[in-house]
Amino acid sequence: MSDRLTHVRDSVQRILIVALDNLGDLVFASALMPPLHAAFPNATIDVWCKDYTSPIAPLFPFVNDVIAADPFWAIPTHRPRPPIDPFLRSIGAVRQRRHDVAILTGAPWRTAAAVSATRIPIRIGLARRHNRRFLTHVLPAEDERKPVLQEQARLLGALSVESPNPRYKLDSTRLDTARGAFAERLPRFVALHPFAGDPRRCVAFDEWIHVARELDARGVTPLWIGTTGELDRLRATTVTAPGCFIDALGDGSLITTATALSLARIFVGHDSGPLHLANALGTPVLGIFAPGQPERTFPQGVGPSRLLYSPSPAGIDAERMLHEIDALLVSSAQ
Repeated sequence: MSDRLTHVRDSVQRILIVALDNLGDLVFASALMPPLHAAFPNATIDVWCKDYTSPIAPLFPFVNDVIAADPFWAIPTHRPRPPIDPFLRSIGAVRQRRHDVAILTGAPWRTAAAVSATRIPIRIGLARRHNRRFLTHVLPAEDERKPVLQEQARLLGALSVESPNPRYKLDSTRLDTARGAFAERLPRFVALHPFAGDPRRCVAFDEWIHVARELDARGVTPLWIGTTGELDRLRATTVTAPGCFIDALGDGSLITTATALSLARIFVGHDSGPLHLANALGTPVLGIFAPGQPERTFPQGVGPSRLLYSPSPAGIDAERMLHEIDALLVSSAQ
């Protein structure tokens, strides 16, 4: 570590976690909070994230404030391109807070440039193409053969902060009011998320519906998790999907989804944001990787987990899913 960071470490009062990526990436960033708080107990820690993921950031342990705006250059396929002005205003809002250190969990050059524009004096990130000029401390590039949290933890090394066994975790107690109301409406359920960013990685709806029917026959309600657009695709299938749909319960918001996931007996879903959200809330999860990168993005939260892997979705059927669901129910009950 440089002499400059040795000196800064003794006077850090305001830290910014920059997680301007998608939902799963934001959940991963929560793993930075406990070791940072332990190393800097008197510092405030803020989070800068996308607007659509911002309802989850207040569930981070030790979070002080959340600044939210969708960057105009990185838009999920299911969302329209945002105007530029809100993001420019968020740069100004960050600048006013006068953070001492920014830790970028993802540092493509546009994100690094935006953080540089906030004038935060120490900006730490992993090497990416063209981002070096915008960061003050650049660590070796991410090794995509290693777990995300293990690589992310290297960012803390620039501040001599160790995180030997990182786990992402969200504070479900902050959902308690909503949890009580939701539990009354749906007391016993399993959350199913048959969607992914790339539909080519998704197990066929017919297999998911078979799983849902078996769960329903056991007296456990299937709760389908997804955006309204995704769920509309499922509802449009010729085979009726048993159970409830998350957008028909509450307001369809991300907080409603988080509330449901925190109460589910288990979560079953593809490698995507909701999988990691559920696991961060302590819910047992079955991750479906078809194929995905299980060595990198396996569930790394505080809940129990199991995995199903196949080089293609055709290799995973309802029988395999139900076998793993049963094993997960047994192991999580012990």
